[in-house]
Amino acid sequence: MRSGEARADRVEWKGDRRLQVHELLAAMDRAGVERAVLAVKVYYPAPTEAVEALNRRFAELCARAPARLRWIASLAPPELGASSYWDVMQNCRMLDAIHDLPGLCGVHITPSPWGILPNDRWFYPAYARCVDHALPVFAYVGAPGPLWPMHPNDPSHLDEVALAFPDLAIVAHHIGDPWTETAVRLAARHEHFYICTSAWSPKAYPEALLRFLGSRWHGVRGADKVIFASDFPRLDIDRATRDARALDLAPEPLGRFLFANADELLWRRS
Repeated sequence: MRSGEARADRVEWKGDRRLQVHELLAAMDRAGVERAVLAVKVYYPAPTEAVEALNRRFAELCARAPARLRWIASLAPPELGASSYWDVMQNCRMLDAIHDLPGLCGVHITPSPWGILPNDRWFYPAYARCVDHALPVFAYVGAPGPLWPMHPNDPSHLDEVALAFPDLAIVAHHIGDPWTETAVRLAARHEHFYICTSAWSPKAYPEALLRFLGSRWHGVRGADKVIFASDFPRLDIDRATRDARALDLAPEPLGRFLFANADELLWRRS
């Protein structure tokens, strides 16, 4: 789920549409979805204080259904854009302040709209804090739908991050097309690197991802390194989950993809 604002009883997103918590849970029930993760996504520069306040509102939202909802915080981008920052410890202080809020299970960055590569020095102190607090980092990869530059979302930039922080769990979400082959190799190359299918209909998954899901790359089983996500409400949750269950995978790898990988990475860590 994408959101620009969260309140204690609802989530708002573009178009000023609103989804009540009970409506979200009802939609999950209809689709046979046991748990969901809500992502705080800040697409443009914003003060750290405002980003922290938004993160705290998501904690309040998920606290209404703690057994079923968790959330991913957003880091704060440089307030005046790329190469305009001075204090790279801003995000460290924010993470220290929010890391023990209930339901927090990861941290999110959006390289392309922020105009800053994920291996930029702006992020490195925050990555270290994420290791300290056992928080996976979700990075937007692949060609963005809006007219933002593609280059910052090339997943190859995350190779350097994975090498510098071998204990950091990295989730490349939105698959990484047109660099899906690169994302697959990174998932096989690095122990704690995962691919997430958010914003993609299962019927449109790139062939490279499907091959990885159903087999191995250099001995690493793809079903252990890919995490299902629907990006509801942008994608219909009933259709997305139904099409995902219909993928040509044996029951055990399908279960890893649909549930177990996310369960281990996002629910059992805290």
